[in-house]
Amino acid sequence: MTTCVYKVEFSKSSFDLNEDYEYLSEREKEWISQLDAESYFDYDSPTGYICFVITNPIEMGKYLDILNKNYIWNHCQDLSKQILSSQINLSEELNHIINSFNSIKWSFFIEDLDDWILENLDIDTVLDRISEVGIDFLKPIEKDFLKNYHL
Repeated sequence: MTTCVYKVEFSKSSFDLNEDYEYLSEREKEWISQLDAESYFDYDSPTGYICFVITNPIEMGKYLDILNKNYIWNHCQDLSKQILSSQINLSEELNHIINSFNSIKWSFFIEDLDDWILENLDIDTVLDRISEVGIDFLKPIEKDFLKNYHL
């Protein structure tokens, strides 16, 4: 897996994090602006800012290094395995926060996430899901994978 899906949680709002951003060095600001992410979706929650990012581990490591070096509290989780094995369904999990202001950004992220899933699913994972829930209860993306699967 060359890219992963990460969830980065902050204890501050995006507004407060913008203030922290001002204290970063010019070099750190430049690094952050050049970080390469395939896609992201972010929002402010009652407990702080949350961002889901599809990127490679090296890019995420650079970003986290800058945050940690500047004492910006964060909690980062790699959700890749849970998403591929359907333990986490971001569409269901985040449905309550989708509104007219973020729906377009959300739809682009979900398209990119579906593409990521198709690129990273493997036959063993889909067969495990069939054993768990049965072929009739596979998600549409898992069924698409099976339709296009070639030995």
